[in-house]
Amino acid sequence: MGILQRGTTIVELTVATAILAIVFAAIMPVFATIRNHTEAAGANSEMVQNARVLNEQLYRHLAQARRVTAMSGSSETDGYIEFETGDGTVRRCQLGSSGCIEFGPLGDLSDLAGPVEYLTFVCYDGNDPAVQTAVPEHARLVTWEARLKSAGALTGDKTIRGACYLRVNGNVEFEEVAAMYDFTTGQQGVDSFAFAGEGAAQAPAAPDTPSSPLNSGQYDAIEVQDGTFHEIAVSTAANYAQIRLVFQISENGNDVSRITATWRGKGVNGHSARTDGASLYLWNYASAGYELLQASLNTDAEITLTGSRTDVPAQYIGGIESNTVVLLVASNDRKTGQAANTLFTDYVRLDITVLEAVGTLP
Repeated sequence: MGILQRGTTIVELTVATAILAIVFAAIMPVFATIRNHTEAAGANSEMVQNARVLNEQLYRHLAQARRVTAMSGSSETDGYIEFETGDGTVRRCQLGSSGCIEFGPLGDLSDLAGPVEYLTFVCYDGNDPAVQTAVPEHARLVTWEARLKSAGALTGDKTIRGACYLRVNGNVEFEEVAAMYDFTTGQQGVDSFAFAGEGAAQAPAAPDTPSSPLNSGQYDAIEVQDGTFHEIAVSTAANYAQIRLVFQISENGNDVSRITATWRGKGVNGHSARTDGASLYLWNYASAGYELLQASLNTDAEITLTGSRTDVPAQYIGGIESNTVVLLVASNDRKTGQAANTLFTDYVRLDITVLEAVGTLP
Protein backbone atom coordinates (compact mmCIF):
# COMPACT_ATOMS: atom_id res chain seq x y z
CA MET A 1 0.00 0.00 0.00
CA GLY A 2 1.55 3.35 -1.05
CA ILE A 3 2.26 6.26 1.29
CA LEU A 4 -0.15 9.17 0.95
CA GLN A 5 1.74 12.42 0.27
CA ARG A 6 0.29 15.88 0.41
CA GLY A 7 1.64 19.41 0.00
CA THR A 8 1.72 22.26 2.50
CA THR A 9 -1.59 24.02 2.78
CA ILE A 10 -2.15 27.77 2.50
CA VAL A 11 -3.15 27.85 6.14
CA GLU A 12 0.11 26.18 7.21
CA LEU A 13 2.19 28.57 5.09
CA THR A 14 0.32 31.52 6.56
CA VAL A 15 0.89 30.31 10.12
CA ALA A 16 4.61 29.67 9.44
CA THR A 17 5.01 33.10 7.88
CA ALA A 18 3.28 34.71 10.85
CA ILE A 19 5.55 32.88 13.28
CA LEU A 20 8.65 34.01 11.35
CA ALA A 21 7.39 37.57 11.33
CA ILE A 22 6.87 37.48 15.09
CA VAL A 23 10.37 36.04 15.64
CA PHE A 24 11.98 38.69 13.43
CA ALA A 25 9.97 41.43 15.11
CA ALA A 26 11.25 40.20 18.48
CA ILE A 27 14.94 39.93 17.55
CA MET A 28 15.33 43.00 15.33
CA PRO A 29 15.35 45.42 18.32
CA VAL A 30 18.10 43.28 19.85
CA PHE A 31 20.24 43.65 16.73
CA ALA A 32 19.48 47.37 16.63
CA THR A 33 20.52 47.72 20.27
CA ILE A 34 23.79 45.87 19.61
CA ARG A 35 24.47 48.03 16.54
CA ASN A 36 23.73 51.24 18.44
CA HIS A 37 25.86 50.16 21.39
CA THR A 38 28.78 49.33 19.09
CA GLU A 39 28.45 52.66 17.30
CA ALA A 40 28.27 54.61 20.56
CA ALA A 41 31.24 52.73 22.05
CA GLY A 42 33.30 53.40 18.93
CA ALA A 43 32.45 57.11 18.91
CA ASN A 44 33.19 57.45 22.63
CA SER A 45 36.49 55.59 22.26
CA GLU A 46 37.52 57.94 19.46
CA MET A 47 36.76 61.01 21.56
CA VAL A 48 38.66 59.59 24.56
CA GLN A 49 41.67 58.95 22.33
CA ASN A 50 41.47 62.49 20.90
CA ALA A 51 41.28 63.94 24.40
CA ARG A 52 44.27 61.93 25.60
CA VAL A 53 46.42 62.88 22.58
CA LEU A 54 45.58 66.59 22.91
CA ASN A 55 46.25 66.80 26.65
CA GLU A 56 49.41 64.69 26.56
CA GLN A 57 50.98 66.62 23.67
CA LEU A 58 50.18 70.04 25.12
CA TYR A 59 51.31 69.10 28.62
CA ARG A 60 54.54 67.44 27.45
CA HIS A 61 55.65 70.42 25.38
CA LEU A 62 54.36 73.21 27.63
CA ALA A 63 56.09 71.65 30.64
CA GLN A 64 59.40 72.21 28.82
CA ALA A 65 58.55 75.68 27.48
CA ARG A 66 60.77 78.64 28.30
CA ARG A 67 58.09 81.25 27.65
CA VAL A 68 54.77 81.95 25.95
CA THR A 69 55.26 84.17 22.89
CA ALA A 70 51.65 84.74 21.76
CA MET A 71 48.18 83.72 22.84
CA SER A 72 44.52 84.35 22.12
CA GLY A 73 42.17 86.18 24.48
CA SER A 74 40.51 84.11 27.18
CA SER A 75 37.07 84.62 25.58
CA GLU A 76 38.11 83.61 22.05
CA THR A 77 36.64 80.26 20.99
CA ASP A 78 39.03 79.79 18.06
CA GLY A 79 41.95 80.03 20.44
CA TYR A 80 45.67 79.63 19.89
CA ILE A 81 48.91 79.68 21.85
CA GLU A 82 52.55 79.97 20.79
CA PHE A 83 55.48 79.12 23.05
CA GLU A 84 59.23 78.66 22.86
CA THR A 85 60.68 75.34 23.97
CA GLY A 86 64.08 74.75 25.54
CA ASP A 87 65.79 74.20 22.17
CA GLY A 88 64.51 77.52 20.80
CA THR A 89 61.72 75.99 18.68
CA VAL A 90 58.49 77.98 18.63
CA ARG A 91 55.42 75.75 18.65
CA ARG A 92 51.82 76.69 18.05
CA CYS A 93 48.47 75.10 18.90
CA GLN A 94 45.34 76.48 17.26
CA LEU A 95 41.86 75.70 16.00
CA GLY A 96 42.32 75.23 12.24
CA SER A 97 39.96 76.12 9.42
CA SER A 98 39.06 72.42 9.03
CA GLY A 99 37.56 72.37 12.53
CA CYS A 100 40.43 70.27 13.92
CA ILE A 101 43.07 71.32 16.44
CA GLU A 102 46.43 71.85 14.76
CA PHE A 103 49.78 71.61 16.53
CA GLY A 104 53.48 71.64 15.71
CA PRO A 105 56.46 73.89 15.01
CA LEU A 106 55.42 77.34 13.77
CA GLY A 107 54.83 77.11 10.01
CA ASP A 108 54.56 73.31 10.02
CA LEU A 109 51.32 72.51 11.81
CA SER A 110 49.40 69.23 11.46
CA ASP A 111 46.03 68.01 12.71
CA LEU A 112 46.27 66.79 16.30
CA ALA A 113 42.67 66.17 17.43
CA GLY A 114 39.12 66.84 16.36
CA PRO A 115 36.78 67.82 15.02
CA VAL A 116 36.00 70.32 17.78
CA GLU A 117 33.34 72.95 18.33
CA TYR A 118 35.69 75.40 20.07
CA LEU A 119 39.15 75.76 21.64
CA THR A 120 40.04 78.30 24.35
CA PHE A 121 43.22 79.13 26.26
CA VAL A 122 43.46 81.03 29.55
CA CYS A 123 46.83 82.02 31.05
CA TYR A 124 47.62 83.01 34.63
CA ASP A 125 50.29 85.32 36.03
CA GLY A 126 53.60 83.99 37.28
CA ASN A 127 53.53 86.14 40.40
CA ASP A 128 49.93 85.25 41.28
CA PRO A 129 48.60 82.02 39.69
CA ALA A 130 45.04 83.05 40.64
CA VAL A 131 45.14 86.13 38.37
CA GLN A 132 44.58 85.86 34.62
CA THR A 133 47.06 87.62 32.36
CA ALA A 134 46.88 88.79 28.75
CA VAL A 135 50.64 89.39 28.61
CA PRO A 136 52.41 86.35 27.10
CA GLU A 137 55.67 86.98 28.96
CA HIS A 138 53.86 86.88 32.30
CA ALA A 139 52.16 83.54 31.68
CA ARG A 140 53.09 80.86 34.21
CA LEU A 141 50.03 78.60 34.19
CA VAL A 142 48.29 77.72 30.90
CA THR A 143 44.82 76.15 30.87
CA TRP A 144 42.81 74.99 27.88
CA GLU A 145 39.33 73.75 27.08
CA ALA A 146 37.92 72.13 23.92
CA ARG A 147 34.56 70.69 22.94
CA LEU A 148 35.05 67.48 20.95
CA LYS A 149 32.33 66.62 18.45
CA SER A 150 31.01 63.07 18.54
CA ALA A 151 31.03 60.97 15.37
CA GLY A 152 28.07 58.92 16.63
CA ALA A 153 24.44 60.00 16.64
CA LEU A 154 23.84 58.33 20.01
CA THR A 155 26.93 59.72 21.75
CA GLY A 156 27.09 63.28 23.05
CA ASP A 157 29.93 65.72 22.51
CA LYS A 158 32.69 65.76 25.16
CA THR A 159 34.30 68.75 26.87
CA ILE A 160 37.94 68.26 27.80
CA ARG A 161 40.12 70.49 29.95
CA GLY A 162 43.80 70.62 30.75
CA ALA A 163 46.40 72.73 32.53
CA CYS A 164 50.17 72.97 32.74
CA TYR A 165 52.73 75.05 34.62
CA LEU A 166 55.64 76.27 32.53
CA ARG A 167 58.99 75.03 33.76
CA VAL A 168 60.41 78.56 33.30
CA ASN A 169 58.71 81.90 32.97
CA GLY A 170 60.64 84.87 31.63
CA ASN A 171 63.94 84.64 33.47
CA VAL A 172 62.71 82.48 36.37
CA GLU A 173 63.88 78.88 36.44
CA PHE A 174 61.95 76.03 38.06
CA GLU A 175 62.93 72.50 39.00
CA GLU A 176 61.01 69.40 39.95
CA VAL A 177 60.90 68.54 43.66
CA ALA A 178 59.46 65.18 44.74
CA ALA A 179 57.82 64.15 48.00
CA MET A 180 57.36 60.49 48.93
CA TYR A 181 54.40 59.01 50.83
CA ASP A 182 54.14 55.47 52.19
CA PHE A 183 52.93 53.77 55.37
CA THR A 184 56.15 54.56 57.20
CA THR A 185 56.25 58.31 56.55
CA GLY A 186 52.50 58.78 56.97
CA GLN A 187 50.30 58.45 60.05
CA GLN A 188 48.34 55.24 59.56
CA GLY A 189 44.62 55.81 59.91
CA VAL A 190 45.13 59.59 60.08
CA ASP A 191 46.54 60.72 56.73
CA SER A 192 47.35 57.36 55.12
CA PHE A 193 44.87 54.50 54.94
CA ALA A 194 44.57 50.96 53.55
CA PHE A 195 41.41 48.91 53.04
CA ALA A 196 41.14 45.30 51.87
CA GLY A 197 38.34 43.20 50.46
CA GLU A 198 36.88 41.64 47.33
CA GLY A 199 34.43 42.63 44.62
CA ALA A 200 32.59 41.42 41.53
CA ALA A 201 34.24 44.11 39.37
CA GLN A 202 38.02 44.31 39.16
CA ALA A 203 37.91 48.10 39.60
CA PRO A 204 34.91 49.37 41.64
CA ALA A 205 32.77 52.22 40.34
CA ALA A 206 33.34 54.28 43.52
CA PRO A 207 36.54 55.29 45.39
CA ASP A 208 35.30 54.07 48.80
CA THR A 209 35.42 50.28 48.29
CA PRO A 210 36.73 47.96 49.56
CA SER A 211 36.02 49.45 52.96
CA SER A 212 37.48 47.08 55.59
CA PRO A 213 40.47 48.90 57.16
CA LEU A 214 43.75 47.18 57.93
CA ASN A 215 44.75 46.81 61.57
CA SER A 216 48.13 47.84 62.96
CA GLY A 217 49.69 44.42 62.42
CA GLN A 218 48.53 44.35 58.80
CA TYR A 219 49.95 47.84 58.23
CA ASP A 220 53.30 46.52 59.45
CA ALA A 221 53.38 44.10 56.52
CA ILE A 222 53.20 46.86 53.87
CA GLU A 223 55.42 49.51 55.48
CA VAL A 224 58.69 48.42 53.84
CA GLN A 225 59.73 46.16 50.98
CA ASP A 226 60.96 43.18 52.97
CA GLY A 227 59.14 40.13 51.61
CA THR A 228 56.53 40.25 54.38
CA PHE A 229 53.06 40.27 52.84
CA HIS A 230 49.58 41.38 53.69
CA GLU A 231 47.24 38.76 52.19
CA ILE A 232 43.71 39.07 50.81
CA ALA A 233 42.10 35.68 50.13
CA VAL A 234 38.85 35.80 48.13
CA SER A 235 36.00 33.92 49.79
CA THR A 236 33.26 34.26 47.14
CA ALA A 237 33.40 32.71 43.68
CA ALA A 238 33.72 35.11 40.73
CA ASN A 239 35.19 37.90 42.91
CA TYR A 240 38.50 39.75 42.60
CA ALA A 241 40.89 40.39 45.50
CA GLN A 242 41.39 44.13 46.13
CA ILE A 243 43.38 46.53 48.29
CA ARG A 244 42.66 50.27 48.31
CA LEU A 245 45.40 52.71 49.37
CA VAL A 246 44.54 56.31 50.29
CA PHE A 247 47.09 59.09 50.88
CA GLN A 248 46.44 62.67 51.97
CA ILE A 249 49.18 64.89 50.57
CA SER A 250 50.42 68.29 51.75
CA GLU A 251 51.10 69.72 48.27
CA ASN A 252 48.63 72.04 46.52
CA GLY A 253 47.03 70.08 43.69
CA ASN A 254 47.53 72.96 41.22
CA ASP A 255 51.29 72.86 41.85
CA VAL A 256 51.66 69.13 41.19
CA SER A 257 53.36 68.24 37.90
CA ARG A 258 53.53 64.45 38.30
CA ILE A 259 51.90 61.66 40.32
CA THR A 260 53.67 58.29 40.47
CA ALA A 261 52.35 55.18 42.21
CA THR A 262 54.30 51.99 42.99
CA TRP A 263 53.08 48.66 44.35
CA ARG A 264 55.15 45.57 45.15
CA GLY A 265 53.52 42.16 45.64
CA LYS A 266 51.96 39.25 43.77
CA GLY A 267 48.62 37.79 42.73
CA VAL A 268 48.15 34.02 42.84
CA ASN A 269 45.08 32.31 41.39
CA GLY A 270 44.95 28.60 42.23
CA HIS A 271 42.72 27.63 39.29
CA SER A 272 44.77 26.34 36.35
CA ALA A 273 42.55 28.07 33.77
CA ARG A 274 42.75 31.49 35.44
CA THR A 275 45.33 34.29 35.27
CA ASP A 276 47.85 35.15 37.99
CA GLY A 277 49.21 38.64 38.64
CA ALA A 278 47.70 42.02 39.58
CA SER A 279 46.68 45.43 38.21
CA LEU A 280 47.37 48.92 39.61
CA TYR A 281 44.77 51.72 39.28
CA LEU A 282 44.57 55.46 40.10
CA TRP A 283 41.27 57.23 40.82
CA ASN A 284 40.42 60.16 38.51
CA TYR A 285 38.14 62.65 40.31
CA ALA A 286 37.32 64.48 37.06
CA SER A 287 35.98 61.42 35.24
CA ALA A 288 34.82 59.67 38.46
CA GLY A 289 36.53 56.39 37.66
CA TYR A 290 39.71 54.37 38.05
CA GLU A 291 42.43 54.56 35.40
CA LEU A 292 44.71 51.59 34.82
CA LEU A 293 48.36 52.46 35.45
CA GLN A 294 49.85 49.01 34.84
CA ALA A 295 48.73 45.39 34.66
CA SER A 296 51.20 42.55 35.17
CA LEU A 297 51.74 39.55 32.96
CA ASN A 298 50.37 36.14 33.92
CA THR A 299 52.79 35.31 36.72
CA ASP A 300 52.62 34.20 40.34
CA ALA A 301 56.07 35.68 41.07
CA GLU A 302 56.53 38.85 43.12
CA ILE A 303 56.33 41.88 40.82
CA THR A 304 56.50 45.68 40.86
CA LEU A 305 53.68 47.68 39.29
CA THR A 306 54.19 51.39 38.68
CA GLY A 307 52.73 54.22 36.66
CA SER A 308 52.64 58.02 36.42
CA ARG A 309 50.26 60.75 35.37
CA THR A 310 51.51 64.15 34.13
CA ASP A 311 48.36 65.01 32.16
CA VAL A 312 46.53 67.49 34.44
CA PRO A 313 47.67 65.84 37.71
CA ALA A 314 45.20 67.92 39.74
CA GLN A 315 42.33 65.78 38.44
CA TYR A 316 43.71 62.83 40.44
CA ILE A 317 43.70 64.82 43.70
CA GLY A 318 40.35 65.40 45.44
CA GLY A 319 38.27 64.51 48.45
CA ILE A 320 36.71 66.79 51.05
CA GLU A 321 39.88 68.85 51.51
CA SER A 322 41.14 68.40 47.92
CA ASN A 323 44.27 66.64 49.12
CA THR A 324 43.50 62.93 48.64
CA VAL A 325 44.96 60.42 46.17
CA VAL A 326 43.37 56.97 45.88
CA LEU A 327 45.11 53.86 44.53
CA LEU A 328 43.66 50.42 43.94
CA VAL A 329 45.36 47.08 43.33
CA ALA A 330 43.30 44.08 42.25
CA SER A 331 43.98 40.50 41.23
CA ASN A 332 44.09 39.96 37.48
CA ASP A 333 41.37 37.29 37.57
CA ARG A 334 38.39 36.04 39.54
CA LYS A 335 38.11 33.21 42.02
CA THR A 336 36.80 30.00 40.40
CA GLY A 337 35.21 27.19 42.37
CA GLN A 338 37.12 26.17 45.46
CA ALA A 339 40.52 27.24 44.11
CA ALA A 340 42.22 30.00 46.08
CA ASN A 341 42.60 33.53 44.72
CA THR A 342 44.96 35.63 46.85
CA LEU A 343 46.52 39.08 46.54
CA PHE A 344 49.80 39.61 48.42
CA THR A 345 51.01 43.17 49.14
CA ASP A 346 54.59 43.80 50.21
CA TYR A 347 54.98 47.58 49.80
CA VAL A 348 53.19 50.68 48.47
CA ARG A 349 54.41 54.22 47.84
CA LEU A 350 53.19 57.43 46.23
CA ASP A 351 55.52 60.09 44.78
CA ILE A 352 54.24 63.64 44.27
CA THR A 353 56.32 66.01 42.12
CA VAL A 354 55.90 69.80 42.09
CA LEU A 355 57.69 72.63 40.27
CA GLU A 356 59.50 75.11 42.50
CA ALA A 357 61.35 78.31 41.56
CA VAL A 358 65.10 77.85 42.11
CA GLY A 359 66.63 80.98 40.63
CA THR A 360 66.90 83.15 37.54
CA LEU A 361 68.30 82.54 34.10
CA PRO A 362 71.04 84.74 32.67
